[in-house]
Amino acid sequence: MSHFDHAKILVPYDFSEFSLPAVETAMKIAGRNENVTVLHVVEPVPLYGYSADNGIELGGGAGWGMPDVGLSEEIDAGHQQRALEMLKAEFDDAAHRGLNYETVVNEPAHGITDFAEANGFDLIVLPSHGRTGVTRLLIGSTAERVVRLAHCPVLVLRD
Repeated sequence: MSHFDHAKILVPYDFSEFSLPAVETAMKIAGRNENVTVLHVVEPVPLYGYSADNGIELGGGAGWGMPDVGLSEEIDAGHQQRALEMLKAEFDDAAHRGLNYETVVNEPAHGITDFAEANGFDLIVLPSHGRTGVTRLLIGSTAERVVRLAHCPVLVLRD
């Protein structure tokens, strides 16, 4: 029996090869899959506004005007729903039965830590590096920021 047997454990998941071991580790620590929530953070769509000749402009163009917030929220909601479907499909086997799945729209580190605090998680388990593969000296930038911002203990797994 460990300190985290009945703890709520959050595992950020970015669909990279590094994320699966974090889920497996959280399941071992928790002892029950029902105590583990797998979270995918969807980064907000960059919607800058209207282009005079092209209509709505997505991405890094130089269009001017007022952004269509409703459209960006609609796009984000679609991305969020698709990510949730992908999470459920990724873990559609007996070993992962009982896991909980969530998605949020935010910048990754704040999305993880805000969700963890708002939902009373006791532990965050994440890999030291994720989808980008970009490494810093010892730890990925998102993992480093989660450690600094989190209200609860964070277990960072080495790659």
